Amino acid sequence: MPSIAGLRPTPSKVRQALFNILANVEGLRVLDLFAGSGVMALESISRGAAAAISIEKHPQAARAMQQLQKAWAVDAWQILPLPVEKGLAKLSGQCFDLIFADPPYAEGFSEKLPQWLDAYEISCGQLIIEESARYQPAWPKSWQCMQSRRYGDTCLHFLSRN
Repeated sequence: MPSIAGLRPTPSKVRQALFNILANVEGLRVLDLFAGSGVMALESISRGAAAAISIEKHPQAARAMQQLQKAWAVDAWQILPLPVEKGLAKLSGQCFDLIFADPPYAEGFSEKLPQWLDAYEISCGQLIIEESARYQPAWPKSWQCMQSRRYGDTCLHFLSRN
């Protein structure tokens, strides 16, 4: 993955912890928002997810993911080179077992994501949002944070619809 200003890959210790918590992603349909390098989608597929869609607006990052997808012939991986809200609009009405989002920290995207999922009628089994541990999002009333796990400066919030 090329070095791109503003992109912050999920640290490997956080990825490992997350997949240990999830235990089994076999057969799941995964949506990776603010995908960056696409590592969460790839990790999901490598652990048996049936399909993964990555949404990333940065053209260079999206191109790098598309090249990787083609080079490795990962047919179960789809990349949408769009801003997240436009990508969600394109996926309107679909269902995902797991949605992972790693938005820019402390910019309000964490609060917007559940609202966008509601607006575009995208259902999910579980929504996991990575955010700065120093920032506490105000979740919409239609969503509940089931748990939050802190890993240094990173916090994973596990949400579900009320």
